[in-house]
Amino acid sequence: MKYIVEGKENKILLLFINGAGISKWMWKYQKPLSKKYKCVFFDLPGHGDNANIDFKSIDDICLFLVDLIKKESEDNKAIVIGLSIGAQIVLSLLKSYSEYISKAVVISALNNPMKAYDFFIKPMLAISTPLIKNKWFSKLQFKQFGLPGEWFEDYYKDSLKISKETLENITKENMKFNFETTISDIPTLILTGEREKRIMKKSAEKTSKLIKGSKYYIAKGAGHGIPYENPDIFNELIINFVSNNPIGEVDGIVLQEAY
Repeated sequence: MKYIVEGKENKILLLFINGAGISKWMWKYQKPLSKKYKCVFFDLPGHGDNANIDFKSIDDICLFLVDLIKKESEDNKAIVIGLSIGAQIVLSLLKSYSEYISKAVVISALNNPMKAYDFFIKPMLAISTPLIKNKWFSKLQFKQFGLPGEWFEDYYKDSLKISKETLENITKENMKFNFETTISDIPTLILTGEREKRIMKKSAEKTSKLIKGSKYYIAKGAGHGIPYENPDIFNELIINFVSNNPIGEVDGIVLQEAY
């Protein structure tokens, strides 16, 4: 798979993993971080520059990312940052390949397996998939992501590339995802937006209990897309996290206790 590397050649490697339906351009506001760190951005299979490869499974992507970390890092470790299904990929890396992860940032990861795929979601996908190529339908989906308005053409161009197989596989993987492994000794930030759906906040609470020593924060005013909805807050949060500075000094986030 194709990916791009930006930034300083140093031992701190940041690996950014996008959400479904959007490509690496979702990290546009994080590009300034490449002035401090070596950053890797790539498109999920079926998306953007990797649209020629259908999305198969989260496990397949984890294997690719482990090889990428080995190739691009100086110490075989990376700080992995993911949104939505990208965050589920981060959790899968923590579960199965923790030796390659120095720190992790989990943004709006669904961690509540659903049984409705075959009975409800799959038939719905069969109806909606042909609509994806219609611009009016793409505008409706685009609005749900909370993306900046000037990004619509990027979004629409990429939506035309997504195959039926990719859409079905990525939806199934997302809905059946279940992280129940206890993890320790890997610093982890768990984030949701203040306007996120309740199920996402419940997922974050569940995940924070399983990753010992993790911190769960809610970003004020944000929905599902903290990195582009509140980029200044997010970038400051990342810099403090990477530098081991106090996170509590970042305005616009609220620490949530795990009960």
